[in-house]
This record gives sequence, C-alpha cells and structure tokens, in this order.
Amino acid sequence: MRTIPDRPWTAEEILQQLETYRQDDMRAEGGRVWAYLYDSGLHHAEAVAREAFMRFQALNALDFTVFPSLLRLENETVQMTAARFHPGPDTVGTFTSGGTESIMLAVKAARDWFRDKRPGVAQPEMVIPVTAHAAFHKAAHWLGLRLRILPVDPVTFTVDPAAVEAAITPETCLIVASAVNYSHGVMDPIEELGRIAERHGVWLHVDACIGGFLLHDLARLGETVPAFDFQVPGVTSLSVDLHKYAYAPKGASVVLFRTRDFRKYQYFACTRWSGYPVLNTTLQSTKSGGPLAGAWAVLHAIGDEGYLQLAKRVLEIRKRLERDLPQRADVRVLGRPQAGLLALASDTIHLFVLADEMRRRGWYVQVQPGRPEYGLDPSLHLTVTPVRDQHLDEFLADFAEAARRTASSQGVDVNAVLSRMEFAQADVDAVLTAAGVGPEGLPQDMAAVNTLLRVLPPELTEQLFIHLANTWFR
Repeated sequence: MRTIPDRPWTAEEILQQLETYRQDDMRAEGGRVWAYLYDSGLHHAEAVAREAFMRFQALNALDFTVFPSLLRLENETVQMTAARFHPGPDTVGTFTSGGTESIMLAVKAARDWFRDKRPGVAQPEMVIPVTAHAAFHKAAHWLGLRLRILPVDPVTFTVDPAAVEAAITPETCLIVASAVNYSHGVMDPIEELGRIAERHGVWLHVDACIGGFLLHDLARLGETVPAFDFQVPGVTSLSVDLHKYAYAPKGASVVLFRTRDFRKYQYFACTRWSGYPVLNTTLQSTKSGGPLAGAWAVLHAIGDEGYLQLAKRVLEIRKRLERDLPQRADVRVLGRPQAGLLALASDTIHLFVLADEMRRRGWYVQVQPGRPEYGLDPSLHLTVTPVRDQHLDEFLADFAEAARRTASSQGVDVNAVLSRMEFAQADVDAVLTAAGVGPEGLPQDMAAVNTLLRVLPPELTEQLFIHLANTWFR
C-alpha cells in the first residue's frame, strides 16, 4: 500500500513521476482519439481557460455569499448557453459538472414535480429510447424510478412517437429524447414528442449534451436542423455540455428549465442539523470554481463567430468521413448523422478486431457492442472535432488498410470463450480471466471482451463491470 513520502518531493520529481504514469495513455491532443475528447485547436482559448481555471480552482461554490464572483460567473455562463436554445422570459438553468449530473438533476426535478401532482404514485416511470444515454439508467437506479425502454427504428435509429405515447401510463413522470443520441448521432422526433408531452401532461427532457451546442451553429450554416429546444411546446428541460462542443475544460455542463417553477424541484436544502444551513443547487456540495471560470473564459475567448467557424470545420470533416469511409472499406454509415458524430457498421468486417487494429496504429475508435434484443448491430463510434483535419488523410488510409487486414479475420470464437466460463460460473475472477481480463486491467486487444459484451446478458456484464471497478480501484 502506498503511503505519503517521508520527505517532500521536489516539483521536478513530482512532474516526472506523473509523466511516467501517462506513458500508456493515448495523448489528449492531436486528434487521434475519436471519442471523449473535444479539441478546438485554438491554443489561445485553451491557454486562457487553463489560467482562469487555476485562478478560481480554490474557490468553493458551496456558498455564493462567500464567493459572489461564482454566482455572477454561473449566471452569465448559463445565460450565454441558454441564448442558443430559444429561451422564454423565465428560462433558467444551473451549471453542473457534466452531462450525467445535468441529466440526474433534470430527472430528480421531474420526479419531485410529479410527486407534487400525484402523491399517490409509489414509483414513477420514465419512458426512454434504447439509444438514450446510460445516465438515464443511472438516474432511475439512484432515484427510484421505473424504466420503460423502447426500441428505435432500425434504419433511422430514432424512437417512434406512437410507441412513446402508447407507453405512457398514469405513473409516467418523464419522457426523454436526444438531440442527438450518442450512439448514432441522430435526433429523435422532438416536435412530435413535445405534442405528446403536452397532451398527457408529462415532463419532456431533451438530452442535448453532445449535440445541442453544435446544432445551433449548424443551423446558421444552412443545415436542416429540426426544432428541438424551448421553441418546441412541451419541452420542459434540456441538458447541454460545455466541455464538448463548447470546448470548455472538463467538468462543465448546463441543465436548463423552461421556467423557474420547474427548476425549484432540482434543489436540496437542509436546516435540520446542528451545522450551517445547507443549500445545494446540484448533486455536489463543495465544488471548485475552476471549471466554471474555465467555461466562462472559453466562451469569451472563442466567441460566437469563432464557434461558427469551428462548426463549419466539424461539418466538413463529418461529411468527408460519410463519403470516403464507405468508399475505402466495406462499412456503412448508420442513420443520417445530424451533428458531429457518426456510427459505422459492416456485414463483412469484424469491427471489434478492426478497432484493435486501429489501436495498434495509434488511433482510438470506440466500439459499440450493440443490443441484439433491440435489433442493434455492433458499430464503431466516431466523434468529430476541428483538429481531426490535421490527420484526416492518414486516418482514412490507416482505416482502409486496417479494414483490409481485418477482412480475413473470423473474429472471436465466442463458444470457446463461453466454454471456458461454464465450469467457473461461480468464480467471477475466473470468468474474467477467460475473457482475457486480469486484476491489473484490460487486455491490449479488446475484441474478445467486446464480443462477450454483445452476447452475454446485460445483467451479467453489469455485475462483471462492478466487480472490476471494485478490484481495480484500491
């Protein structure tokens, strides 16, 4: 077990050790990681955001009366964000640590609002498409809601409004739509869902975490962007991440509400203990002012015209990928991407092996195992950001060569792996070992793991993930 060193380390020793820890990480800069990272390529904006982050990182947003600068920064950041989503005169919001927290706060508000309306319902329900982000599953788990999960169209990957309406019951407190969904980069039919929400008197949350900020600018560039925000009657709340296509430092998101009468259900207050009065606007109590200041700074450093130009580059890159990838390899783009994401499928290439081959070439493309019970095939997810154009030709060439090398692969012998698991069902570690997963981490080649994620029931794979986390974090 590691302990605090006896003597203080020098700054040089500390930073050198940290760099050794990073030696197996893929680099955050350079555009070679096609998920998780959102790089504007604007170094001046990154530099000022880092400086603002550091100047405010020690300030605690738990109590705005002590640090009124954070109240001003939050109000201004929320207002600048809300302005992109057709706010009404009473539209309000909250700065949060990320999309998951924004979503959980919206779900919490919808649940408590519903309890005021129908106090006799023991367990409210939430109606979501299978493409809705996992954060909604987490919110249901933590907040005690029942989930009704609906399939999506196998061609458009959007939910059917008629199916949503049919799923609504007297216990339904919330329906969910994505603008756009993470897995395929397409938008649900939000205008129709808004009418359904109004007709049944239920809350409609639009998850615009990954697409919303960008969609505003794509519409200004002439792209057809269906209405999805507060201009749609029935939309009650909307989440949008600033650390995605606003390119703010990590830990920056906003959840917006049509009116403050809806937002009040998000808050928590406690005066029933012996200490200071507690008012929490988010899930956190103590929270650093760093991400807030960094987000505020980057919005000013890039500016409205800057975001428009960045959106133009994202659009150009995405359209080139849509055109060129199917010409270079036997892959197809799923659905009709509408923001900065796309998903690829193939009938002949084992995508899990292809992802491993790309990793060996220095690229990370994200595997999506799919869900057979909903008719969702495996796919590869790509997140487009402006810096991708620096290495786009190299990426396309490597993808084509990796696909060619992968074409002869038979993939993973699932039956062989499963047979190794059958005699060790009671031993979770043995099950993971059969999949090539050890106590120190995941294998370099992930095809076997991703194949098992597709064929094993989610009830089992979720427990395996929890076991892994309980093993790795010590």
